[in-house]
Amino acid sequence: VTANRSLDYKSALQELLQGQKRPRPRYEVTGSQGPDHERVFEVAVLIDDKELGRGFGRSKREAEHRAAQVALAALCDRTTSLGID
Repeated sequence: VTANRSLDYKSALQELLQGQKRPRPRYEVTGSQGPDHERVFEVAVLIDDKELGRGFGRSKREAEHRAAQVALAALCDRTTSLGID
């Protein structure tokens, strides 16, 4: 992968969780701010009803993507430190 834009973090997160026999992630819009033409959304990604990441974006999709990126990084850090492949 040459650029972060080409990596689908939502799919990667879902595949990682599926491989660990965990439930699918759930995305919740936790807030938005700004006028309609400059709205910024805040989205949390929940796994097993625990928040694992938050993201912000100009669209809900972008915010979900960024939240998935944060969650994926957190899970990868956790599994690496535990020696889990």
